[in-house]
Amino acid sequence: MKKFQLVLFLMLYSIFIHGIDSQELNSKAPEFSAKDISGNTVTLSDLKGKVILVDFWASWCVPCKKSMPHIIELYNNRADSSFTVIAVNVDEERSKIEEFANSISTQFPFPVIFDKDSKLPSLYNVEGMPTTIIIDKEGLIRFKETGFTNDTREKMDSKVRELLSK
Repeated sequence: MKKFQLVLFLMLYSIFIHGIDSQELNSKAPEFSAKDISGNTVTLSDLKGKVILVDFWASWCVPCKKSMPHIIELYNNRADSSFTVIAVNVDEERSKIEEFANSISTQFPFPVIFDKDSKLPSLYNVEGMPTTIIIDKEGLIRFKETGFTNDTREKMDSKVRELLSK
């Protein structure tokens, strides 16, 4: 009986400390609905049937200045497919989004959600910037990576190609 109590205690303690991780690989992506910077409502469940890349970023994030141009290129190369991108910005000032776009000489061809209260990153257990999550056509998380390197770029591209081919 004591062993059972110990196991139960450890399970409950783990849930208390870490929460129930609904944002782990192969789990259902947490639902959300939010306004983008153009005033349009973006609802995750409305995009079911598409491969969705959700990118959490901030203007002060140095790796974001490398990852965002790649994500824009990835999106533009697949704009006619079942692929979409949602960018979630966590700056404290909305003006930082445009400053960031100007600093990388681009405009965003996909929805950008301004989330100064970081509600969406906490929903997805984001621990750093950038964090990229790729959700399959059924709404399951199939990729999650924090940071951006050439290795990340290759894994991201490969996962998008794989999921689009299914």
